Amino acid sequence: MGYSAYLKPRQDAISEEGIEGIIDLANLKDESKTKIEARPDDFFQLTYPTTDVIKVLDEINVRFSSSKDSSGLFLFEGLKGSGKSHLLLIIYHLFKNHQIARGWLNENDLSCEVPRDAVVIINKFTDDPHDSIWNMIFDVLGSEAKKGKTHPKLAEFEKALGDKKVILIFDELEQGIKVIDDPALQAQNIAFLQMLSEFSNRSRQVTLFASIYSTQQEPGSTLKRVPRCVVQFDNAKDQSHIILHRLFENYKQFDRASILPVLESYVQLWNRHAPVDQEELKAKFNDTYPFSPSLMEIILKKIPARGGFQNVRGALAFLGNLIRLTHAENDIITPSDVSLEDKATTIMLKDLDLSGDLINRAKENMEDLLARVPMSRQMAPTVLLYTLTGVGADSGVSRENLIRDILSPATDINEIEQTLMGFQKYASYFHHQEGRYYFDLEENSEAKVEFKSLRYSDDQAREELYEILKADIFRETVNTAIFGSIEQTQELLKQFDKSRLRYILTGRRLTREERHQIYYGMDVRNMILLLEPKDDRFQIANDKDLLKWAKRCLAARDLAESTKDVSRQNDYNRIAGTDKRYVIERIKKAGLVFISWEKYGSSVAEDQVELEPLPGDLSKDKIRDMLNKDYFPMLRFKEHLEARLDQVKNRLVKEVDAEYRATLGFPIPLMASSISNAICDLCKQGIIGIQHTANNFCHVNPNLTETELFNAKITDPFEGPPKSEPCPKCGKFPCQCPKPPQKCPVCGQYPCQCEKPPEVCPKCGKDPCECPKKETFPIKIPYQNSIGSLRKETAFRLQDYEDSVITKVTYKIFLQKEKVGDLSTLPSGIRGSLSGEGDITAEIVISKTGTFSKSQIEQHIESLPVISEADFSVDMEVEVSK
Repeated sequence: MGYSAYLKPRQDAISEEGIEGIIDLANLKDESKTKIEARPDDFFQLTYPTTDVIKVLDEINVRFSSSKDSSGLFLFEGLKGSGKSHLLLIIYHLFKNHQIARGWLNENDLSCEVPRDAVVIINKFTDDPHDSIWNMIFDVLGSEAKKGKTHPKLAEFEKALGDKKVILIFDELEQGIKVIDDPALQAQNIAFLQMLSEFSNRSRQVTLFASIYSTQQEPGSTLKRVPRCVVQFDNAKDQSHIILHRLFENYKQFDRASILPVLESYVQLWNRHAPVDQEELKAKFNDTYPFSPSLMEIILKKIPARGGFQNVRGALAFLGNLIRLTHAENDIITPSDVSLEDKATTIMLKDLDLSGDLINRAKENMEDLLARVPMSRQMAPTVLLYTLTGVGADSGVSRENLIRDILSPATDINEIEQTLMGFQKYASYFHHQEGRYYFDLEENSEAKVEFKSLRYSDDQAREELYEILKADIFRETVNTAIFGSIEQTQELLKQFDKSRLRYILTGRRLTREERHQIYYGMDVRNMILLLEPKDDRFQIANDKDLLKWAKRCLAARDLAESTKDVSRQNDYNRIAGTDKRYVIERIKKAGLVFISWEKYGSSVAEDQVELEPLPGDLSKDKIRDMLNKDYFPMLRFKEHLEARLDQVKNRLVKEVDAEYRATLGFPIPLMASSISNAICDLCKQGIIGIQHTANNFCHVNPNLTETELFNAKITDPFEGPPKSEPCPKCGKFPCQCPKPPQKCPVCGQYPCQCEKPPEVCPKCGKDPCECPKKETFPIKIPYQNSIGSLRKETAFRLQDYEDSVITKVTYKIFLQKEKVGDLSTLPSGIRGSLSGEGDITAEIVISKTGTFSKSQIEQHIESLPVISEADFSVDMEVEVSK
């Protein structure tokens, strides 16, 4: 028994003209009443009470029938076709045609009391733009706004309003603001809307309903600051109900128990050949019947994710057309019921394939195989639909989904297997990879990459751009964040190693408010370096060329990994390298500036920053070296310390160091020893003294280890040790006069009376020697994938040997890369001036002998050459006294 026996399709759904899914508020002016918008009875019959609708009605009811606090601003946010205009029309008829609306409310067990005398002002700004929104409102209120340099004041509006209640219904509000050419007038309109929305939250006389595309742009970005009722049309179950109610006139009344045998039959059949959670699938099927759950997921989730079909509006048209094609015979509707021979279907599918090339290739394969394989008409559209709606690894369809979408009680599983084998063998554009089946175009490498790049979303492209920025341009992925939002950036900074510099690459110029918020509440915040583009118009996340090149990089790399053809791999790697080079050049051209904090105030208005330009080489090491040399040399730390000696004295060195790391506006200690070196120099010059249990120092460079120095106290200067005087006898320092005779430590006589003179230690003068013994043992740090990781691991391994010395250290850097698309992406130090494709293996070994402390080893590691994708290790010989 077909689904039409249970659900009755609406007449327009099965007509040749199809469903009109667009609600246009401009049609309210249709005096002939041929348009649905002007016929409230018919309109409400097609309206399903979704959770969003009920939410808005409840809020309106609270506003006008109780004294409870309620929002006077209703903001409907969504893309085209999501239902914004439909909801605005419901509100319009609720106030203008309340008796008709009441019948619909009662039918759906809803209630919503509204004032009958409200003045309703409705406008669709794409059809009826206004350069001054207030003039439109004042005209309806029978008043005239005073002409001035700004929008009307609130008092003037209240006077025009009088005791009236006004309902403002604004559709396409963003477009209404955009078309105002004068920036000042545009700002005045936004300010007026803000004034209205704020007033509506204080008074029930004004209620504003507005549809926008996004709160990320005006006027949404301003209105979102006001308390409001927000609707975003993101409930997938609601969307399903809307579609089914619009397509079937008895959807709300039909007996769902009657379809249970149909659902049971199909689910058991599918489970027999493609195992699935039967109870879960039946529950989903019960909600989507007569459409299969897989079809509804494609239509309501996958297609909108690709930016196609304009949400519910497009889904209605597509599924309505499927009903027209299947209502006479089908039990259910699945992706296999999409017809590539139906003109209306192929036109709508072009929303996902603008050129129509892939649709034509799939159709061509299907037509070629109609006489050869039994179920070509079902196989081709099913695979094509999944191909057009998939992204990345989700592209195409699995064998299990294919079976569930094609198999029915009237088909044979063997026919499906035979059809699948036939398509793999004979269909020239049909592909199978990693268990998934899909259509693809056979073109040259450039075209292949270009087409495949369309499957990547802007968000995926942005992630690729951020990775290139960090790894290939800035050449540091550790302790480096790409700014996305205040919350996300702060969370990353909290996870980073706070003992090292933390970097933020913004990709666009930040506002003063954003800069202030990033640092607000952060620990060790003077060690956070904020780097913004030098070009104040540059926006990495929205640059169309960058997004295009990034998508091509992703596509080329994916294609290179998926093919076994060496020549194709080389082509794809070459393309990836070229586009990556374009990305690097574009970002470098935008440049970087360092945000230098002069003062971090208690509010944004008190903040003082300077934008310091950085060199053309945007690598972390070059930037740090330049900042260390030009902006934060030791002299600057000395002068800064000297200017605040009264705040520094009688404090430990480590406390002062921590203060400089934490205080925005202080010079930034880019090197671990920046503060300690400046303090040592001040001590050497006699400006301060250093007090430690090991010794006190002034007028000399403190002879302390880094650990000892950090635990030393800064004091007032004092007289240093007397200058060394030469011996009055030999005239030398130290004295080189002959030593007085010493008695034998064994017999106690001089000269020694022992039969055999003892061999005493020349250092301690004892036999046997009682000098402390020293032992040397090796410590090996295995290869790490970054300098930061190597430094952390080395510091961890040496933490138990703070007082020991390292007598020999060997640093090793190893890089091995095969099939490099372009050698010019590697440092010139290891490739010379070579470019183009190639393989590279490089090993750098650096050895140093001497006596090194733990901190010196860490400084060595930070100074190693940065080579992307290389591995780093260190071997040490540690000397320990026992």
